[in-house]
Amino acid sequence: MWASIPFSIGDIGYTMAFLLIINKLIRFSFKRQFWKALSVFSITVLIFYSSWGLLYFKTPIREERKLPNTLTVSALTETTIYYANQLREQHLALSKSSQEPIQIDLDVPALLALATKTMESSSLRPNKIHGKAKATLFPTLLSYMGFGGYANPFTHEAQVNTLQPKLNILTTACHEIAHQWGYAHEDEANYIGIKASIHATNPLVVYAGNLLAFRYLINSLYAANTDQYQKIIETLPKGIIAHIKESQSFWKQYQNPFEKVFEKSYDQYLRINKQKEGINSYSLVVGLLVDDASKL
Repeated sequence: MWASIPFSIGDIGYTMAFLLIINKLIRFSFKRQFWKALSVFSITVLIFYSSWGLLYFKTPIREERKLPNTLTVSALTETTIYYANQLREQHLALSKSSQEPIQIDLDVPALLALATKTMESSSLRPNKIHGKAKATLFPTLLSYMGFGGYANPFTHEAQVNTLQPKLNILTTACHEIAHQWGYAHEDEANYIGIKASIHATNPLVVYAGNLLAFRYLINSLYAANTDQYQKIIETLPKGIIAHIKESQSFWKQYQNPFEKVFEKSYDQYLRINKQKEGINSYSLVVGLLVDDASKL
């Protein structure tokens, strides 16, 4: 509905709502306004679930595939090695040297357009459903909150934090567009975004998708077997390591005491909405990636 408007309607709406709430709180009288506030809250919740929230009650892909609750170290290792090999090949094709990171000349609008095009042309896109990535109006705020982007449940806009590294912008945009398609669960939005990316025609998008998949896999392998983790990391050229460190450094500079509060709040939001792993739901994409790799 709002795709033709270049800026974020949702961000403007949230800002107006925030200012209105502050104004009402200053003048708040429990006796006179409690029931009015409760009514507004109830209507907001009703709109949320009728517009978006019911998507959380869909049967998860993990359950449809009957995936095991735990992964074997051998399967996780094999899948991680597969993505490491893919990354090395793709990096060599895009960079002048294996020791240097890929140089990306695209600006933010071009990156968002590329991600949108990737998802629009993907065979995974549901029939008659479209999506478009937009830059959030408040990227600094999202950075301090620890968020790379978000899907607005009221306007259905895919918002992207455009301060983050360019490869992150691509994968975040694909992730948020997957939400627009109706994939509410975070692991599923990750999975759809990654799959659409690694099967794209643009080599930069393919690399970005594989890098994101690898990062989730290698982090899970670190928790499962540090020796295997170290062996795989040592096989990666410095150029790939540079991209991983770039993302880590970006988020590190925005760490603050309030970030944990935001994470905890979002964790509870996800748990309330049928994602029992909370904020760790993002990492559940590993099970889907390992399942795919077992079928190759």
